[in-house]
Amino acid sequence: MTTPTVPPHADPLAQLRGLHLPDTIGWWPPAPGWWMLAALVAGAIVIAMIMMRARRHGVRRHALGELRALEQRWARDGDLHALAIALSELVRRVALMRFGNARVASLHGTQWTGFLASTARRSGRAPGGFANGAGHLLAVAPYAPAGSDVIARAVDRGALISAARSWIRRNT
Repeated sequence: MTTPTVPPHADPLAQLRGLHLPDTIGWWPPAPGWWMLAALVAGAIVIAMIMMRARRHGVRRHALGELRALEQRWARDGDLHALAIALSELVRRVALMRFGNARVASLHGTQWTGFLASTARRSGRAPGGFANGAGHLLAVAPYAPAGSDVIARAVDRGALISAARSWIRRNT
């Protein structure tokens, strides 16, 4: 067996190409894992927004239902003082849920009426009934004795309920 002879000037290793690197990896399109992560994040954001909206509307629905019950009870009893106390408690509970303890819990008197008037203006509309006496009644009714002058000279029952309803709708 004879071996083929290679001419000396034809070195086979000289004919090989040098090291070549692969093309650079682009940022687009992302790998499937990034698409799944993006879908999970978007889904979590949508679910969180839906849950926050449902909670907020649940608070509104519950508060307005409680307001209707108070209105019906007042129609039976006719006790404006008890109505003012119950409305004051209802509005304060909604305010605590909406604005937090740190901002609402310590408010009383003129600070409370100012808060009610300012948050009633929050939607850009007129301040509603809290600026014309209903806010003052809600601030003093829980502390006034039964049959007090403050309650006797109070605003109209309809205006009081309307102010509370409008405030609840604007702030929930």
